[in-house]
Amino acid sequence: MKLSYRNQRNAEIIARYWNKPLDKPDWFEIKAEKDDVVEIFIYDVIGWPFIDAQEFVTALSGINGKDILIRINSPGGDIFDALAMFNAIGEYKGKLTIRIESLAASSASIIAIAGKEVQAYKNTMMMIHEPWAIAIGNQYDFREMMEILGKISGNIIDTYADNSNIGKRDIKSMMKDETWFTAKEMKEKGLIDTILDGDGVKAKFDLSMFSKTPETLQGQREGREFTIREIEAALRDAGASRAFAKAVAAGCSQKPEPVKEEPEEEDASLRDAAFAALKTLTIDMYGGYKQ
Repeated sequence: MKLSYRNQRNAEIIARYWNKPLDKPDWFEIKAEKDDVVEIFIYDVIGWPFIDAQEFVTALSGINGKDILIRINSPGGDIFDALAMFNAIGEYKGKLTIRIESLAASSASIIAIAGKEVQAYKNTMMMIHEPWAIAIGNQYDFREMMEILGKISGNIIDTYADNSNIGKRDIKSMMKDETWFTAKEMKEKGLIDTILDGDGVKAKFDLSMFSKTPETLQGQREGREFTIREIEAALRDAGASRAFAKAVAAGCSQKPEPVKEEPEEEDASLRDAAFAALKTLTIDMYGGYKQ
């Protein structure tokens, strides 16, 4: 199935946001055997063009039943990729342990609970929420999207319920509220089996798209700030006029660059709204964080 948003232009926007080259597909890593255990690192966004399910499943099938340790630090991503990875992990014939090393948010939480043994460092977190989607169309398109989201939500609820001691009604409520679990709470809810001593790594992801991100995780972003010219180019690509794009870019950039022509002064609220729209555009261009 070919998805329309999976094109070179969008891939480049995503890579620029995360400051990662597209010609080095190292979104997940399989390390050489250590004490007869193969280690797989899932340290990025789930789904195209980062950790793609097809590549992950292919790599997993090539390990041929050896013991595996999957190490997770991810803000989530595409739910369909996550479910494909979850099912592949569940079908693996050898011993497979999953270790949450910092964050297992959104769809990454689905992958995290797939292991036969699930571990987490005591300072780690997991987050679950309702699935998201971007929709454009008439009333019938939106009704169809609502129906699809309801079915996806039901599948996610069943998955959590089958791999924890939480009832479906409680899971539904937790997803609606966007719930963050500490390692202790994960253990109490049966989402993990073991809490490990010591501290895991820091998350370092932009989590501003979530509404209840804990203060300890806010501002921990991997990537870089856009330059004034990149902001202007993104707005022009979105259909903004040249004058408007230049004015907004000049106001949004934290490190303004000199320009030959001074733009007309814009209302502060308009600039704030435009900056928010730019950030939303950047997220939407790669399918959003679709839980």
